[in-house]
Amino acid sequence: MSYCVALKKRAMLLAIILGMYSIGSAIGPFVGGAITDNKMLTWRFIFWVNLPFGAVGLVVVWFILRNPPPAAKAGLSWIQKIRQLDIPGATVLLGAITCLNLALQWGGIVYPWSNANVFGCLIGFGLLLIAFLYLQTRGKESSTIPLHIFRNRTSVKNTSARDSGIYSLPIIVSNSLGTLSAGWIASRSRHYVPLMWIGAPFLAAGGGLYQLIRPGSPAAQWIGFQILSGAGYGICGQMPILAVQVVLGEADVPTGLVMVLLFQCLGGALAPSIGQNLFTDKLLRNLGEVQGIDGAAVVAAGGREFREIVPPELMDEVIDAFSSALRNVFWLALATPVLAWTVSWAMELRRLPQDREKADTANVATQALTTQNLEK
Repeated sequence: MSYCVALKKRAMLLAIILGMYSIGSAIGPFVGGAITDNKMLTWRFIFWVNLPFGAVGLVVVWFILRNPPPAAKAGLSWIQKIRQLDIPGATVLLGAITCLNLALQWGGIVYPWSNANVFGCLIGFGLLLIAFLYLQTRGKESSTIPLHIFRNRTSVKNTSARDSGIYSLPIIVSNSLGTLSAGWIASRSRHYVPLMWIGAPFLAAGGGLYQLIRPGSPAAQWIGFQILSGAGYGICGQMPILAVQVVLGEADVPTGLVMVLLFQCLGGALAPSIGQNLFTDKLLRNLGEVQGIDGAAVVAAGGREFREIVPPELMDEVIDAFSSALRNVFWLALATPVLAWTVSWAMELRRLPQDREKADTANVATQALTTQNLEK
């Protein structure tokens, strides 16, 4: 889109694209849950559903997306292009992420935190991260993450899989509406940074209010909290993608977008591991206070099957233990938006250019600097 659409129009079009993604996210859990609960199809059929949609997307991109303008690296030989991939840096970064993910999944659940496997993964993550930063410093413009880019500041309800998908609709729908609204506002006002300051507090408020949810809470309560969180994320979630296209020159936009998406995917990969660790650790401690049950067996049974092994007279205590453990995870939903809101104040306060020509003029100096560095 950065090569096909004027910068002023990208905010609205980006909102529409993300809105379509959110609509798919709203329909997907319902359809996926229904397929999973169907004994004839089972969950494996879900992967076959992706094939026709992927084929349609491939055809549309192939015939509609025009080729981007030649990059500054177009004149390099194949050997030089391979070196530009920074394979050592990418390999080290992948190893660091793997070590961190394993440590968060194992720590306190599979092994104690003092276990050599967990401790070794944490040490490996630290050493590999240091090695990655060194490679990025040495590689300069051919590194995976060129450092000059940073100079531009920029179980409780016993529900089925289908019902769980339905219960998540409020946050998904409000996310879609928030995304569309933020895109329209950014397109009209030409301001995008203030939307980060507005959206993150809504997201944090929703995460904090989740602490009030109990097993007997009315539907209006958890639906309202989801709407608040979804709207907050929809308002601010797309703005980093837009900021990259405003602040960076065209030569750096692909790298900047990859970095934003990398960290978003990294957060999506690490958050479940951290949340699962917080949940399981708290749940085991809660179940340890309930007399007459095996806490490890309850955890191993899962969020629905535990009802088959817990005596009826202890069911309420076990459900309260699950509810309390889940609220422990929601602290993460409060802390991360607060951190994002704090960091957003370091963003450079810019406006969307009136048209593509002004944007190109503003980026000439940056592109020239990048080209000079590549030639060196």
